[in-house]
Parts: sequence; structure tokens; C-alpha cells
Amino acid sequence: MLDLRYYQREALDSLYNYWRDDGGNGLIVLPTGAGKALVIAKLIEELLADYRDMRILNVTHSAPLVGQNYKEFLGLLPFAPAGIYSAGLGRRDARAQVLFCGIQSVWNKVEQIGEVDLVIVDEAHAISRNANTQYGKFFRDVRARNPDSRTCGTTATDYRMDSGRLTDDLDDDGTVDPVTQAPVKFKLFDDVVYEIGIGELIEQGYLTRLTSQKTSSKIDLKGVGTRGGEYIPGQISAAAERIIEEAVAEDMVISEGRRAGLFFSTSKENASHVAEAIRRHGRTCAVLTSDNSHETDKIFRAFHAGEVWAISSVSMITTGTNFPFVDFISLILSTKSPGKLVQILGRGTRNSPGKVDCLIADHGKNLAYHGPIDQIRPREPGKGLGEQPKKQCPQEHLDVNGNYGCGEMIAISIMTCQCCGYVFPPSEEVKITAQAADVPVLSVAPPEPRQVSSRSFRFHEGKGDKPPSVKVTYMIGMTAINEWLCPQHTGFAKSKADRYWLSHGGQRPFPKTPIEWLDRQDELAETAEIMVKPRDRYWDVVSHVVGERRAANDNAPEPANDNRTYAEKWELDDDIPF
Repeated sequence: MLDLRYYQREALDSLYNYWRDDGGNGLIVLPTGAGKALVIAKLIEELLADYRDMRILNVTHSAPLVGQNYKEFLGLLPFAPAGIYSAGLGRRDARAQVLFCGIQSVWNKVEQIGEVDLVIVDEAHAISRNANTQYGKFFRDVRARNPDSRTCGTTATDYRMDSGRLTDDLDDDGTVDPVTQAPVKFKLFDDVVYEIGIGELIEQGYLTRLTSQKTSSKIDLKGVGTRGGEYIPGQISAAAERIIEEAVAEDMVISEGRRAGLFFSTSKENASHVAEAIRRHGRTCAVLTSDNSHETDKIFRAFHAGEVWAISSVSMITTGTNFPFVDFISLILSTKSPGKLVQILGRGTRNSPGKVDCLIADHGKNLAYHGPIDQIRPREPGKGLGEQPKKQCPQEHLDVNGNYGCGEMIAISIMTCQCCGYVFPPSEEVKITAQAADVPVLSVAPPEPRQVSSRSFRFHEGKGDKPPSVKVTYMIGMTAINEWLCPQHTGFAKSKADRYWLSHGGQRPFPKTPIEWLDRQDELAETAEIMVKPRDRYWDVVSHVVGERRAANDNAPEPANDNRTYAEKWELDDDIPF
């Protein structure tokens, strides 16, 4: 007898309990690679054991997924009354008791298929908000034929690829109640009955950890417009085209020793260019787009056999593919769709013998836009980012007054830094978020080392009745990572500040205030390296590697660590609780 993993068993039991309590149409959310096909197969097997005459349809948007789910089910019940209705697979077993279907083949065939008790939707995130699509029309017909029918779904994300949650009402064009004339609301799923996060399954070893590496070649999004909540395809394709050679060259270096790679692009032209560039670097790569979709099986077999190192694709391997051995993913695209990003990165989470992690190369600033994928939450339709884009006050360049900047992240609209008075040039076009250059792909990632190029201390005013603190800014290349030390606090915060002071060579007695800390900062050695751990979209500093004590640039006899004086007080809206 097949034993389910604990979370698979919990998912099914949650669905049964939901129905037992008169629940409606439930949704099960499991990350990519968590075994949704097995959950579907087991659900059908258990329902048939209790209700022998139940009519069940499993419907999805992809012919390969139809075949995959069908085979998974037959592995449990080899002689079950199951069939397939999919033009892509060349079968139309309309009257089978358990029917595995492609939505493109059955959306207008409900009369032919007959009455259905339960519809199970796999990859439910592919269902649009529009009620007049194939899915919307199919479910209207199913429920009209059998008002007592139920729907359940499985997905890696409880939000759609376009916008909004799967439990939201669908957008309908003018359907009204004939009696009240009120708009008729229509939804496919009522509640999420079970959900487990990708971070939890990675920590427990059921999925492979995703890691990211900072890339220097980035798509320039300046001038790229948005239509329907997504970047305009032609414009983002043109922007990506300009960095392909540089991005692929970078990828070939950082992916050295990786078993297999997937490269995601915006257009067919981009995908072909990526493949050509990879081949010029001496590696094999296949191209898969809608133009050669008839070669999908052939390309997949070659990929599994190791005959090609990579696949370069547009929208052909985003969902429904199973390549556990993939340990490198390159994003030479930018997307505003959280569902699309999660589905793409999910191609790398499956476990495979010898696979330690899957490295993500993000050339499209996707992680900066969305944050770690285990923390992504969908934006409501019509809503913006909710946070104004940021830019960094440069520490390496002089302004028109001959002053260097302070390294703070400030709103893009501000032309004079409120912290140090640095004046930005009129042509300033740096539009990045505070974490655009270096963002964790998972909020549960282990600590990572970062080499420190410079460090500065500043006075930070306490919030409310909290004492002030010392804000430490470490420059990691062009990225600023902050830490707060609290010599004027009590308890753990004070102990942490004292340990930092002592480990960096500071003399006793310990500073009792931020002002005293800044007055005596010349006692401290440099910080050569920090270990950082993700917290949402930001990094927490968890440890330090202490460097040498060096003289400041002003050639003063005592080292001052190139910091500003305590007289410069910085009143900033930083995300700290003190």
C-alpha cells in the first residue's frame, strides 16, 4: 500500500473535513514538486472506494499534464474505469467514469460528456479572472447540468497568473439576475482548505533549496510600459535582447559544474538568441517555442538523457514539466506576475540524486520586484506596488557642490538627499528598489557571506520613547545592508552592541550612548565580511569577520574608519522596532 507524505495526507483529510462541514469548492495549495499528481490520484481512489458510482473529471490546461495525471492514477488502480479526453493525446473517451481532460478539448463538450459529480482542476492558477474564458464557460455548463456538483483544485499558488486570488469572484460581462437585476457573482473556488509553504518543505528536505547569485547584467526597465498588469511584450523583449550576450556569458561562468539549465525568455527571438549564445560558449542547448511544439517530446527526451545541457524557452516549460535534475535557472525576462515567477522557479525545487541546490540567475530584477518567492502575496487588480521606487545616494561620486553622498536609499522623486544634502543631477535615472541588487530568492535561506567594501556609523533617532541607536551601513559593492546597534538600550540589545564593540577591538568601558560610540569609533577595526540571513525582502546581519585597523583617508594618525562625525544626525523611517 502506498504511504502518502504527512502533508499529502493532511491535504486530503482537510478537504474531506471541509466537505463534511458543508463546505463548497475547496482548493489545495502545494508547492511545485510536492506531489500534486499523487494527491489527485489518491483522492479519486479513496472517493471511488466510498462512492462507487461517482463521476469524476480531472481537468487541466496541458496535454502532457493530462497524460501524467492519468498514468499516476493507473499506477494506483490499474483496472479503474478511467479514460482520456484530449485532442493533443488523440483520445476522446467521453463516457469514462473517471475522465482526464484537457480544457481546450472539453470546454464546449459538457453535453457529450454527461453529468459530472466532481471536477478536480490541476494547475488551477491557470484559470483567468475572466468568466467568459474556456474554464468559465465549462464550469457554467457543468453546474447547470448538475447543480450539486463540486469542484476542487490543486495549485502551487492560490493566486492567478493574471491577477487576484483563485477564491475571488470571476469578472463577468453583464450577467444579471433576471428577477433582481443585480450582477451575478460567479466563482470557482470558495476556500483554501489546505496550504503548506515551499520554505517549510525545503527545510524538511522534501524539496531542493533555491539559491541566488548577484548578476551584473540586468534588463533596463526604463521606458518599458505596462499593459494589462504585465510588461508590454515587444518592449520588454527589445530590452532583454540588448543584454543577452552579456547575460549568457555571465551564466556560463556561474553555472560551471551544473548538471542542467533552463533559460526563460520573453519572445521567440530572445529564446533563439539565448540558445545561439550558449552554443557559442561550447554547451548544447535546445530551443522550445510554439513554433516547434511538435518536437516537445523529442526535446524533453534529449534533455533527460543529457544530450542537451539546456533548454531555452518561451512559455513552454513554465508549468507541467518534471525535470528533477535541473540545478540552474536563468531569467532573461522580467514579469510582474507573481504566479509566473513562482511557477518558473518551481522547475528547480524537485529533489534529485546528487543535487544540492538550484542556482537562480535573475537578469530581470524579478526578485527585487516580488521579493523572496515564499513570501509573495498577490496584488489586488489595479493596485500598484504600494511603495515608491528607491534610489541610492551615491558614496562614490561628487555632486555639483563637491560633496559625496551617504549611501542612503531614498525615494526616486527626491532630488536632494534629506540625510546629507547630496544634490542629484537633473538626468538622474536610477530607478531601483532598496534591495534590487541583492535579494534573497527564499526567506528561509541559510546565512550567506558578503564581502564589505566600506562601513559607516550614523546616529539614529529612536522611535517614540525608545532610546537612539547606532545605524551601521555596510556597502557590498553597490548594495547597502544595514544593522542597528544599541549601546543605550538594556538587555539583549545592549549585550549585542557590547559584543560588537569588543570583537572589533574597542576598549573598555563600553560606550553608553550612540554619541559616545561615534566619538570613539576610531578604536574599532574594519569589518571585512558579514554573514547575512534573509528577512522578508531584506537581509539581517548575523555575524561579522573583523578586518584590520587602518588610517582614514584624511591621513589622521588615528584610524577613523572614514565615518562622519556624530554631529550628523539621521532621522530616517527605517524598518526597525526601536
